[in-house]
Formats: sequence, structure tokens, C-alpha cells
Amino acid sequence: MTIDLTSLNLLLIVAITAVILVSQFSTRPVRSLTYLWVALLLARGCVPPGPARTTGAGIAFLVLGLVVSAVFGYARGRTMPMWRDAAGRLCRRGGRVTLLLWLATLAARLGLGALALLAFGEPFNGDALWLGVGVTLGVQQVVMTYYGRRVPLTGSSPRPVTT
Repeated sequence: MTIDLTSLNLLLIVAITAVILVSQFSTRPVRSLTYLWVALLLARGCVPPGPARTTGAGIAFLVLGLVVSAVFGYARGRTMPMWRDAAGRLCRRGGRVTLLLWLATLAARLGLGALALLAFGEPFNGDALWLGVGVTLGVQQVVMTYYGRRVPLTGSSPRPVTT
């Protein structure tokens, strides 16, 4: 049994996305190490042949997909329950809204990919998915870091930070 490169790439995308999603629903500190994952995902998304064909439709769908990823990353970052632990570290753990926003992110990205394929003949490109996951996770992390500064040091409980 042989696995072609496209299948292996898709399997890796699913596995890494699963690891990221599982981590979203476990209690973890909000820390800079996440940016390493973001950098690796962005770099992987830019590996040749790149995240899109150099056609008008290919570039347009890539840009649209990245905008969708950024918008959902912002929404998750704003609604992620955050609090301070006893040591004063900012912590987070996703809830129902986080799950719904992740599902919407994935559905939107897959829907755009299907539209690009069916209406414009743009082939599936795993690099665009790597790039999209990196963008959505990066935007989420930036937003959580920014708004996390408003979480009080004591007496906080898991809840989205509002302004």
C-alpha cells in the first residue's frame, strides 16, 4: 500500500489541526510559545509550489480564505474564556462558543475550497490550509494576548473578556 504526497499532506493537516483543536479545549496558559507553532504553519504554507496557483481565481480565493481565517481567529480570541491562575498567569480554555467558531472556520474554509474547485477549477492545495490555520491561530493569539491584559489579577473566573 502506497500513500501519495497529497494524501500524506492532507493526513498531516488533519492530525496537526486535531492537536491544535484539542489544545484549545484544555486549560493552558496564554504564552508566546504559540507563535512558534504559528511560524511553522505559515512557513509550511509557503513551501513550493505555494498556497495557490498564480491565476486570478487562485490568488483571489487564497486572499479570501486568509481573510476568513483572520476574521474567525479574531472572533475566537475575543470570546475565549480567560482568567488568571493563583500565580497570576493568564490562562484560557475554550468552551462551546470556541468550538462553534472552530467548526465555522473549518466549514467556511472547506466551502471556499469547494467553490474554487467547482466553479473555477482551482485544485485542492494543502499549503493554503496550512497557511490558513497559521493565520487563524496567530490572529487568535494576538487578540487573546492583547485583551488578556484586561483580565484582573485576582478573583477572576473563566469568561470571555469584554470591553
